[in-house]
Amino acid sequence: MTRLRAGLRDLSFSTGEILLPRSIKTKGPMGALRRAASHWARDAFVLSYPKAGRTWFRTMIGYIISRQYNLALDNPMEIQHFWKLSSRIPNIGFTHDDSPNLKFGAEVETDKSRYAAKRILFLTRDPRDVLVSYYFDAKNRMKVIDCSIGRYLREERGSIDAIVAFYNAWAQARSRVRAFHWITYEDMHVAPRRVLREACSFLQIPEPDDALLDQAVEFASFENLRKIEMSDGFKHERLRPADPANPESYKVRRGKAGGYVDYLSEDEIAFVDEYIARHLDPFFDIYQRPSVRDRVKSEPGLVG
Repeated sequence: MTRLRAGLRDLSFSTGEILLPRSIKTKGPMGALRRAASHWARDAFVLSYPKAGRTWFRTMIGYIISRQYNLALDNPMEIQHFWKLSSRIPNIGFTHDDSPNLKFGAEVETDKSRYAAKRILFLTRDPRDVLVSYYFDAKNRMKVIDCSIGRYLREERGSIDAIVAFYNAWAQARSRVRAFHWITYEDMHVAPRRVLREACSFLQIPEPDDALLDQAVEFASFENLRKIEMSDGFKHERLRPADPANPESYKVRRGKAGGYVDYLSEDEIAFVDEYIARHLDPFFDIYQRPSVRDRVKSEPGLVG
């Protein structure tokens, strides 16, 4: 079935590129059909909430694939297109799935049945760090909010309620897909080579040797990615500052685990900690404050 899918995928792509003008390929019924066909043809998906470390991860994985298959590429982040260069390369999609950052928590989609036949690599980061990093992205790059972080925290779309709802949706759906593998931003800091080796195995990418793992980690280091962004080295909006004079507008902003403490007040941290304790699925227990979780659990009728 995999070989048949790859053959149909390659044939339809080649035919569409040759015969169809761009206006038809990307819009209307034909555009919808192509998106559906693209989803069907994917071997796996890497899913994450925005600002969970996807740029970092996809750069490392893309670097590994490009070296394994001798691809001459200026931008290793564009992994979702690599299959067009060789049918031997897995067709991996990268998506934030349902754009939860543009919704309130109650609006986040819970039906993940469209992924039932797919391999899902799920990338998470501490919701507190996601909250702060996305705030700056939404304000300075996307420009979809213009308010204080305190107001964003309690009143705007894409805040802690949306982050937790997105994590919870996938905690519940993880057993209903073909295969599920969870990695964290924090583990990528602590043990990047192990995370990459396991991710390659899951995504059915040839196992990289130690030297290639070291090269990928070095290439995607914070310092190097920041240099690439400042020089527009990838020639792509994915890695380009909205305002070079504003360090908070960079895609590669700080690359720090636990950096939320520099931006949230004690009261705001307490609010987020309690929200997580009350609402986050136990599957993601690593993001709990045990003292807050235990206190909440001891208060009848307050969990849920």
